[in-house]
Amino acid sequence: MRRFKRILYLFEDEPEHNASVDRAADLARRNGAVLTLAHVVEEPGGTGSGEGTRRLADAIYRTILEEAEAELRAVARAIGPGRPDLRCKVLTGRPHLAVVREVLRAGHDLVMKTASPDGGLKTHIFGTLDTRLIELCPCPVWIDKPIPHARYSRILAAVDLAVESAPELQVTILQLATSIAESERAELHVLHVWQLYGETALRGRAFGKAAEEEVEAMIAEERERHAAALEALVEPFRERSVEIELHLVKGRPQVTIAEEAARLGIDLVVVGTHVQSHLEGLLLGSTTEALLRQVKCALLTIKPPGFKSPVTLDD
Repeated sequence: MRRFKRILYLFEDEPEHNASVDRAADLARRNGAVLTLAHVVEEPGGTGSGEGTRRLADAIYRTILEEAEAELRAVARAIGPGRPDLRCKVLTGRPHLAVVREVLRAGHDLVMKTASPDGGLKTHIFGTLDTRLIELCPCPVWIDKPIPHARYSRILAAVDLAVESAPELQVTILQLATSIAESERAELHVLHVWQLYGETALRGRAFGKAAEEEVEAMIAEERERHAAALEALVEPFRERSVEIELHLVKGRPQVTIAEEAARLGIDLVVVGTHVQSHLEGLLLGSTTEALLRQVKCALLTIKPPGFKSPVTLDD
């Protein structure tokens, strides 16, 4: 798999060597990619107007930056022999903005990190660093979670076959999921969650056996349509070295994807996202944000073609 050229691995807490870092290093090796280990240090806020106070704050800030860089270099050394082309970089500023600007500036095509800790109600209202990166970052974002084995054994690609969904995005989801499954020697499961538009209203108006049978016939017809579309999407990938198992499930994506991931024992879910801003995600709800909270496994989120981050280098 040679999908990535510049991978940014972000430490949200103090940098330390872990299985997720090894996964990023292995991915970079197999892609011939540059791996940058990064940590964000927030700049000091108001420190008063005294010159001595400002000098002390600046000295402490410089010390924190130096310590962060030393910790990153220690992690890089711990990766061991055969490691990829490695860089270390300390970013400064508000974490989500600093990371997105680094992606824009350096042309990273993947951001990886371990899942943010759950901060309770505050994170559900304002989001975690993970949710902000998923919404704002122009490249794929891979949120890793610990698993009991070294490699992923089961990968789930969640595709959306609705008319308004971007077909190129669904192909990209399958390309990445298939490539990762091949390199990890993992099972690949492809899931499409579908619904019949207006089913509740139709059932509410269906009085009598004939009317109920008509609704059931509509559901069966809709299912066949989705089944055919799913098979057509997956067919070009049948020649790859990985076995693909299809799952066509009727339900709500926000709930069903997480349920199927748990039922199948999935290690990584690959999914597309359509959310353009945090406010939009907060008001309208986001399948991806819901998944991030519900699934116990890793999540790789991919933006649709043409997505432009609202964050710019000029902000």
